[in-house]
Amino acid sequence: MEEESLDELREEVKKVTIEIIRLAGKRMTLVGKIGEIKRQKKLPIENLKVEARLRQVVAETCKKYNIDIDFGFEILNFLIHEAKRAEKRVGVQGHLPT
Repeated sequence: MEEESLDELREEVKKVTIEIIRLAGKRMTLVGKIGEIKRQKKLPIENLKVEARLRQVVAETCKKYNIDIDFGFEILNFLIHEAKRAEKRVGVQGHLPT
C-alpha cells in the first residue's frame, strides 16, 4: 500500500510539474507580446515599479499558501530574468532609472 501511495504521489508531482512548465510557456508568450509593445513604443526593458508590485504580490501569495518567501522570490527572480532575455530578443533596450 505504501509503495502504491508513493507512486501516486510521484505521478501527481509529475502532473503539477508539467502544469508549471505549461504556465511558464504561457507567461513567456505574454512577455514576448509585452516586449513587442515596448519595442514599438521605445520603452525600456526594466520597469522597477512593476517589478516591485509583482514582488509584493508574490510575497502576499507566499504568505497565503504558506510557502517560504525566499523560495517564492527565487522563482520570481528567475521569471523576471527570463522575461528580460525574451524582451531583448525582440529588440527592447535599456532600463528605467532606479
